[in-house]
Amino acid sequence: MRHPRWTGGRALAILLMAAVWIGSGIAVYLYFGAHRTMLAAQAMKPTDVRLKEGPISRLPGTVYLAQGGSLYRLRRGSFTPVLKAPGGASVWTQPAFKPDGQSLVVVRRDYGSSDLYSVDSSGRETPLTHNANRAVEANHWAFYPHLSPDGASIFFSYDRKDPANAYNVVLSVYSMPAGGAFSQAKKWTVPVSYTGGDVQPIPLASGSVIYTKYSFDNKTNKILSQIYLTPRAGAPGKPLTDIEDDCSQPAVSPDGQRLAMICTGGKQFASLEIAHFDGSNVGPAQIVVSGRLAAQPTWSPDGASVVYFAPQGLNGHFQLWQIATPAPAPPAAAAPAPSPARGSQTAKPAPTPTPTPSPSPSPPPQPVQLTSDLDFDATSTIAWHV
Repeated sequence: MRHPRWTGGRALAILLMAAVWIGSGIAVYLYFGAHRTMLAAQAMKPTDVRLKEGPISRLPGTVYLAQGGSLYRLRRGSFTPVLKAPGGASVWTQPAFKPDGQSLVVVRRDYGSSDLYSVDSSGRETPLTHNANRAVEANHWAFYPHLSPDGASIFFSYDRKDPANAYNVVLSVYSMPAGGAFSQAKKWTVPVSYTGGDVQPIPLASGSVIYTKYSFDNKTNKILSQIYLTPRAGAPGKPLTDIEDDCSQPAVSPDGQRLAMICTGGKQFASLEIAHFDGSNVGPAQIVVSGRLAAQPTWSPDGASVVYFAPQGLNGHFQLWQIATPAPAPPAAAAPAPSPARGSQTAKPAPTPTPTPSPSPSPPPQPVQLTSDLDFDATSTIAWHV
């Protein structure tokens, strides 16, 4: 069998074809590179943005937020790093103010455990718990610290593992003296096994504690959340919200009369809702933000607004938003009406018949985006103090 001979013309043709292939590949790459979406965009560091002239500059007081494992202080529109990311799998997250408004309790989350740290105004760190262990099954987690109103106790979520069942890792609400040791910690709640447990405790001036409890919903066969209240350590507590509403992340207003929370109704998107709170019961809720992946509502020191995290655009980076809150109103005397479907920005008041036509309601306030091109930790609480 004779093989074709390599002639000059044939070699030239092959070289031309290769050049076309290479050129086409480069052209396609450049074309798609020029038409890429923001999905691949990298978030900026808070210290790299200039926000002094925007709405964020008018936020009163001091706000602490976490991004990229570091803790930042926001004041008059400028971000300042307070705790830099320790490196590796370690991050700083979930800051909470002490009553003095100068020092914090912060969570340091590591690869297999997390601990509470006290951080003073200069950024000096003092560990309050020691949850790391050489044996992985003996590691523990401490999350969501919150100081009691008198500053005497730190409430948090902690996983006291069952030695006979290391796979059942659920969090319970605990408290410990602010100036004491973890050996003095006291367990407040009994979580539902294999659900995630009880998280984000908020101690009240009355001595009660509200928190998020995760439980199984037999109707939907899902794990859903409810806002719970317990008057004392060991008491069974009572739900303040219905399980089908799937509400979590409670935040009590500075005057103690309103409760902000995130509710999903068991769906993908969430609503930011505000309800009257008398210290032991929650009234009908008003939806102020809907159809968003909203998280971590936090009241302004004057109670006039709430900030929260929500993603911006297609990149999914969580930004800081603010919305004015409705004035507090007493609970209606009549029985509450059924909750409307979440996803529309409507209120859920009890029906009150009126003999005369009522004036048209004013349009609800619209959220204001305070940051862009950043990417805050949406699992981290926001700390805001005057």
